[in-house]
Order: sequence, then C-alpha cells, then structure tokens
Amino acid sequence: MRVEKQSEIPRAYVSTLEAQVRHLKAEIEELKRQSVPQVTINSTSPTTRDSVLEYDTPATTYTVSSGVSDAQDVVKSMGLVLLESSDQPRFVGTSSGITFAKMVLAAVKQEVSTIASPGRSRDEPAVCTPHLAMASSLPPRHAAQRIVDVYFSYRTPHIPILTRSMVEQHVERAYAALEQPHQGLSRASERDLFISYMVFSVGLWSIPMAGGTRSPQSEGCFISALQFVDKLLAYSPSNLETLTVMLLLAQYITLNPSKGSLWQLTGMSLRLCIDLGLHWETEAILCLPQPLLEERRRLYWATYRFDRLLAITLGRPFGIADQSMNTGYPSPHNLCDRASVSREAEADVHSQRAANHVLKLYRLESEIKHVLYHQLQGATLAYPRANYPVWFHDIQSRLRTWQDEIPDLSEASSESIYANQSWWGALWCNAILLLHRPNPLVPVPTSESLQTCFDVSCRSIQAIKTLQREGKVSVAWMWAHHLFLAGLTMIYCIWQSQEVRNAASIVDVMTAAQDCASTLSALTERFAPAGGCRDTFEGLSAATLKWLVARYKDGNAENQHPVLDNEIQALRENIPFSTTGWRVDEPTSIFPDEPFEFAEYLSAAAQWPGPNLDQNSVFNLQEMSTL
Repeated sequence: MRVEKQSEIPRAYVSTLEAQVRHLKAEIEELKRQSVPQVTINSTSPTTRDSVLEYDTPATTYTVSSGVSDAQDVVKSMGLVLLESSDQPRFVGTSSGITFAKMVLAAVKQEVSTIASPGRSRDEPAVCTPHLAMASSLPPRHAAQRIVDVYFSYRTPHIPILTRSMVEQHVERAYAALEQPHQGLSRASERDLFISYMVFSVGLWSIPMAGGTRSPQSEGCFISALQFVDKLLAYSPSNLETLTVMLLLAQYITLNPSKGSLWQLTGMSLRLCIDLGLHWETEAILCLPQPLLEERRRLYWATYRFDRLLAITLGRPFGIADQSMNTGYPSPHNLCDRASVSREAEADVHSQRAANHVLKLYRLESEIKHVLYHQLQGATLAYPRANYPVWFHDIQSRLRTWQDEIPDLSEASSESIYANQSWWGALWCNAILLLHRPNPLVPVPTSESLQTCFDVSCRSIQAIKTLQREGKVSVAWMWAHHLFLAGLTMIYCIWQSQEVRNAASIVDVMTAAQDCASTLSALTERFAPAGGCRDTFEGLSAATLKWLVARYKDGNAENQHPVLDNEIQALRENIPFSTTGWRVDEPTSIFPDEPFEFAEYLSAAAQWPGPNLDQNSVFNLQEMSTL
C-alpha cells in the first residue's frame, strides 16, 4: 500500500493532535483517581453568594511521555470514554462523549466564555463555561420543597422524566454536598446539583410573578446547571443518565424556547433512545430489574412526548413511527412503597395513571396525523391508504372511549393540573379538531364535521381562556397555536357552512371571538409573536361579525361570503405566516389544506432570534428566508 509523504501534513496540525491526546489521557487518569477540581463557596462576599459556585482550578502538572503516541494509543484512549453502563470499554469514534457533549451544548442558546486555567498550555483545549454573572445559588431549603411541589403539580407531570422520590434524594444530596465547601465535588455530587438546578429552573418558571413575568432566578438556576453539562455528558457512566440530562434541558427549553433548539435536542434524544433499544422491549429487556425497566420506559415516553409535541403542533414528520415500538407504559404502582398509603403517595399513583392516559391521546393524534396529513407520492402495495370511512368511524369510537376513561379528577392533588377539567377538555378538543377540520385527505369536510368543528372550537377557546385566567398555561407557544387554529376553524365553519350560520347565535360567536382575541393578547405577554395572530384574528372576526349582522338586514346576503372591503384586504399583508395571500373570489383560501405555513412561522418564532431579527417583531417567512 502506498503511503503519502508526511511532508504534506502540516507539522503544527500534528503537534496540536499530540497535545490533545496527552491532555485527554491525563484527564482519564484523573477521572480514574476520582480527582476533580477544588470547589469552594465564598461565604464572605454578598456578590458571590448570589452565584452558584466559585471554581478554583489550580495549575495541574501531568507527567506524560513526550514521545509521539501511536495509533493504538489513540484508539485505546478514546475507547475508555464510555457512554453506557458496561464494564467493557468500546470504541465510539466520532460519537464519543466529548463530541456528543459539544453537540448538545450547541443546541442550547447560552453565551459562554472561554476560560483558560492557570498552567494550561496554549495547545490544550480551553474549557467553555457559562457566564457566572447571572448564575443563581440554591434556594433556601424550606423553599426548595415548595418548588419541587410546583414542578410536579403545575407544569410538568405530563412529561414525567424523574419521580418525586428521585428528585427529593438528589436535592437532599445537593444541599449536603454544598455544606462541605472544602471538599471536592464528586461526579455524583455534580449530577445531584445539575438535577436540582434543572428542577428549580422549571419550577420557578412555573410560578408567575406580578405583571405576568417570570422569576429571574429560573434562568439563573438554568445557567448554574449548564456548568455541569459538559462533564455529565462527556464522562457519564450510563447512557440513561445522558438521556436524562438531555430531557431535562429539553423540558426547560420547551417552556423558554429562546434558550435553545427543542427540535435538535429532541432529535438527539430520540436517536439515543433507539440506540439503547428503549423503543422495543424483547424478552431479555422484560427480565431486567423492575426499577431499571421502569426508568427505561419513563425516559422513552418522555422523549416520545417531546417528539409528538413538535411533529403534531408544527406539522413535521415523526421521529419514529408508532408501528416501530412496543414499549410498555410505566407502572403507577412502582412509584412508591406499597406499604405507604399517604395522600401524597396516592396522588403520585394517580399522576402516573393520568400521564399514561395523556400518552394514549398522543398516540391517537399520531394516527390521525398519519392518515390525514401524511404526504405520500401515491399508495402502493407496501404503503396502502387507509379505508377512510371505516377508519374514521373507528377513530371516533376510540376518542370517545379515551374521554370516558379520563382518570377521576377527585383523586388528583388539588394543585395538580390533572385536577383541572379545562385542561383535559382542551386536550380533547384539540384532538377532535385535528380529526374534523380540513386536511389534505379531506379538503372539504362534511356538514356534520363542520358543525362539530364549530362547536368544539368554541369549547376549546373557552377552555384555554380558563387555563390562562387560572395561570395554568404551561407552554405558551403551543397553546397560542391551539387557540389561534381554534379561532380560525370557527370562522371557517361560519363562512363555509350555511347550516352552521343558521344554528349559530351572533351573541355566541361574538363571545367566542372576544374570548379568543383577549386570550391571545394575554399570551402575547409571554410569547410576543402571538401578537400577529391576535391582530389577524381580530380583523377576521370583525369582518365576520359585520357580515353576520348584515345578513339579517339583507336577505340576499344569506348565501354570500363576507365582503372583503379595504379593512379586510389590508390583512393579507399583515398575516405573519402567509406567503400567498388570499384570493378575493375565494375568502376561504386563507385556510390551507394543512396549516404548514403557520407551523413554519410558529417553529421559527419558537427559536431564538437571529442576528438580524428583532425578538419583539412579528416574524415573516419572506423576511426570514433572507437571514
């Protein structure tokens, strides 16, 4: 075999690689000795007391042979970076923990600063650490328990990543670790601190403050948690721990989308689930210890929930088909000691039952999206189209069964979102609208479907309004999507169906329109791009109500569509997600077969702003395409 000349490879490049190999080998030796940088807490300075930790990284001298490492040493050193709880090292190549950590951190929008430790060589890689200016310390111990209760009650029970007992253990150990400031943090302590900070960041975000703002300590806890992400991902002894870290990051970014890309984190999490085989349970998997099996199931379904949230809401393809998985649901009775019959234990059992029930609804919605919205070049023997009449009758029956089997609300904790009838009603209404509204397979629904859409849209608007007033709206951009589409569907049904117009009361339509517009205004305070949806809906509803009033004065207006005068014509340029506008002779052309344009608009709005994009401005696809 012919070997190319070494002169073609720059010597500086080789020297850099050699330095990096020496540095990695030294870090591996340090990890083996369980030696980590000294961590101290400055208790005398009020300024540093508000920050989390103050790292003292002393100059470290490594005794490493100056000889050139051969290829076998490189393979051996990289193979020692483990990504699973196996006793045998395996070579993971470019998917090593270090590279994977960089990929995850790249999906998190957080300014970082490059801090070079004293004594570090110029050729050695620098450590990227988040700015500590906004970092927060752990809350007082008595407040921590209240934040944990909020974490499990208000926002996140339908995405169960951790159990309450696990969180309480991590929090207890985190406070114990900080009570010994002169001892170095072990990897276990770093994991405890990360989980505690992430739980606090989500819990504090869920507590509204005066004016509808969010606690600044929420973001501070998130920044504090990011200090541990690099090590937890690069040197995690278990892939399940790695997946937990990623899902906790995704959980916070779901609530605060300006801090990262939920799409990227969800994609990486789902691929890690598939790599671990969490999506398919064989006989060998079912023989695993029950706690491990429950953890695998809980993490997989949390990942599935994030994937379906994006795919169904934003109109994107699924990360995995439902036919490709057979994972069982987590058992509610494994969350606590069966000998314990406390009220809290019973509430946790009910919460897991309710979480499993929500997953069943998302699987039904996945099926609806697959049949009605899935884009195929054409039906084939391998991929046939469903028999729509038979399937439609069957899915309606299963949706009614799901509604009848909603867990008893009285068994839930009084503060739990599962005790809120409006929350369950909003979920069910969204599934019904997904089934009955215009779609690529059925662009012109029947009169019965249009009447159903109108009735359910009004119920959905009322339910979301109630959630907003009670402070129970979790993911603002998701509920803005549901609310706006419910309002559009209501107007579409009025325009399209004479039966709906005859049955609808002007007072009811006016009330629903006002509720939708006012709730969109309230959501705009938390999600600024919803303002464009509010303005658009206000114009549409005003023109519709004007037409409904006029039809009673002029009998000839019965079978006419609303008149697109100058006021309504001006809306075509203000609709933030419209790239094609309306056809004057067809007012219902505003409603596409699938709300793809709105989904893309919402997806872009849910990400952080680009360098040329004002976060408070109305997003526009035509403008964004030039960025």
